[in-house]
Order: sequence, then structure tokens, then C-alpha cells
Amino acid sequence: MIEAAIRLIARVGYTHTTLESIGVEAGYSRGLVQHRFGSKERLLEELIKHITADYRERLLVRLQGLRGMDALFCEIDCYLEGMDMPAERSLAFFMLMQESLGPVPQIRATFAAISARWHRALTRQIEIGQQTGQIRSDIDPASEAQLLIATLRGLRMQSMLDPQTSNTALSIESLKNNLCARLQEPRHTPSARSRE
Repeated sequence: MIEAAIRLIARVGYTHTTLESIGVEAGYSRGLVQHRFGSKERLLEELIKHITADYRERLLVRLQGLRGMDALFCEIDCYLEGMDMPAERSLAFFMLMQESLGPVPQIRATFAAISARWHRALTRQIEIGQQTGQIRSDIDPASEAQLLIATLRGLRMQSMLDPQTSNTALSIESLKNNLCARLQEPRHTPSARSRE
């Protein structure tokens, strides 16, 4: 039923997805969907948790042993992966995130909690980068984490609005180069005089 809801929301969004259509898509009756979840909102909460848990599980495997800048780069790779041809679960997640700001305010708190958890994780990786000397000590970890989240979400949203302008490889490379330029100490090339 969750997978059926994901497929429908990815195609038509929340407002055009009904318990009845989810039941039909899943091969069950509307009554069974309502019996299992109680309401459409409860099903949506479970759906969001399902998508988030699946993504987090895959991310943690790839983050194994990575710290600081390497962990940030891994986060970028994982979040933007498949941006040019997003999977149904990614489309459904973003559709619901957008609709939580409009017709579905009751699930906004769920997305706010996801954002807060992600912000804490990125902030911690920046702090680790500072402790290990990878990242400048004058950087504000919380502000940089917030900026990175906004950039990643913006790139995903742009790719959904206008796939023609989307280029995952170029976006990832540009974002990583920009992060290095802002967060790391500038590398000084010795001048001719200093080499003499």
C-alpha cells in the first residue's frame, strides 16, 4: 500500500490521490487502506517515514568511515544522485514537501523534524572538519549546514521544474568546488621570489 501511494503521489500529487485510488493501485479495497492506516494523513506520515528511513539506511552505508569534508561530499553525492531522472519515491517525497507548505499543513511538522535532523548531522560533520583541520575554524557550522541544505534542495527542485537545465555531474562538481573554496584555507602557491 505504501508503494502504491508513492507511485500515485509521484504522478498526481497529494490532492489528487485518494484512499480509494491507493487501494485500487495496490490491488486492495479502499476499506482495507482506511482500516490499516485510519486516515490519509496517517498513511502519508508512514509513507514519509518509509522513504526517509530507506534513504538514511543507504546513506549510512556510504558514510561509513567518512568524516568532515569527505562526509559532506558523500551527502552531496547521495542527495543529488539520480537528479536528472529521479525515482518515484524521490518525486513523491518532494511533492509532499511542497504540498506541506500549502494544502497539507498537517505533515509540515514531519518534514521540519527531518530537516532538523539533517541540519544537526551536517553541522556535526563541519565541526569534525574544523577539529581535524580540514575546515577553517572561523566558519559557522550551523549556518554552512543550512546553506548546504538549501542548495541541495534547490538543485533537486530545479531539476524537477525544468529537467532540460539539469546536469547532475556538473552540479555536483560545482557545489564541491564551491564548498572547498569557502570552507578550506586557501592554498598558497609559492612565488618565484620565495622559491629562490
